[in-house]
Amino acid sequence: MKIKSNKMKSKIFNVSLTRKKANLSYPIIVGDDLLSNGGEILKEFIYKKKIIVVHDSFFSINNKENNAFEKFIKSIKKLTTSVKLIDVPGGDHTKSIDQLNKIIEKILEYEIDRQSLIIAFGGGVVGDIAGFAASIILRGINFIQVPTTLLSQVDSSVGGKTGINSKIGKNLIGSFHQPLAVLADINILKTLPEREFRAGFAEVIKYGLIKDLNFFNWLTREYISIFNYDKNNLQTVITKSCQIKAEIIKNDEKEGAERALLNLGHTFAHAIESFGNYDGRIIHGEAVSIGICLAFKLSNKLNFCPIDDTQKVINFFQKSKLPTSLHDIKSLSISTSGMIEKFKFDKKNKQNELTFILNKKIGESFIKYNMDVNVLTKFLDKEI
Repeated sequence: MKIKSNKMKSKIFNVSLTRKKANLSYPIIVGDDLLSNGGEILKEFIYKKKIIVVHDSFFSINNKENNAFEKFIKSIKKLTTSVKLIDVPGGDHTKSIDQLNKIIEKILEYEIDRQSLIIAFGGGVVGDIAGFAASIILRGINFIQVPTTLLSQVDSSVGGKTGINSKIGKNLIGSFHQPLAVLADINILKTLPEREFRAGFAEVIKYGLIKDLNFFNWLTREYISIFNYDKNNLQTVITKSCQIKAEIIKNDEKEGAERALLNLGHTFAHAIESFGNYDGRIIHGEAVSIGICLAFKLSNKLNFCPIDDTQKVINFFQKSKLPTSLHDIKSLSISTSGMIEKFKFDKKNKQNELTFILNKKIGESFIKYNMDVNVLTKFLDKEI
């Protein structure tokens, strides 16, 4: 795959998955100003195909403030005769059955076939719902991820998890459906509000905490330059995060064991988000930040993790201007009993026993099965 650019040198690496019948591999391309040449970069996947671009409504052809989307669409139109656009609103409330049905009906109206291709252009919400639509339309068609937020570039666009929320909880309806490719353009991150960018950084920190102490330490030194959009450091952030994730899911595509480590803080986070009804009072990365801090506090309480490591983690999230405690989100009416009830629907649970991801130290997470509900109750009573 050749990439022409006058900007920084792009980094390309593959996500490789071990399967019983045939292994799967797809490229992640991370670089600067890739969208204007997106068609050529993705030529092997899109040439002469029917293309449906499901995109965040923030992006439009006539957006004068940011023409990256328009440039991308023009570039893919050079390689195919059929490009249809479907816009969806941003925000987690979009991940619903009703919205999914609207997207599917629109796609089917375009008389697609199994060689057609969906491109998800947007943040994690767009990638999740467009990828899920691709997985079930005509019993499965291909799709490409073009993530436009930090959170989606480092996490949700990679690994094949797609889905929507239910009234019971977050991401409980979905499938594993791997993309053909992921195209991550660093430039597009400048369109993000500061709150969204910092929220995405919570997922970046997570990777260091799970498996890479050196990466965590590097983040603590470079975070200010990252928040100032240093392109070289951003490329490192995205590439390293995706490489850590790719290594974890290589032999565990469908979260039978080790892949669950990627959910550090997420059992707490998903429960917290549901209290907000996905209305924007708290967004995913902020909930993850609080969830990770709670996971480290719980790890310390259970004598798994030293207090120094726990405090170091909390301090770094605070320096990154992210929430670290349930007291930081006073607009939500959170209760211990309500949290415990929501934990029961977590996808990591086995045989009705609660499963949490905890830490022995920074850079070493582990799966804690059969978590004692009484211990959790006492812990949460002190935190709420």
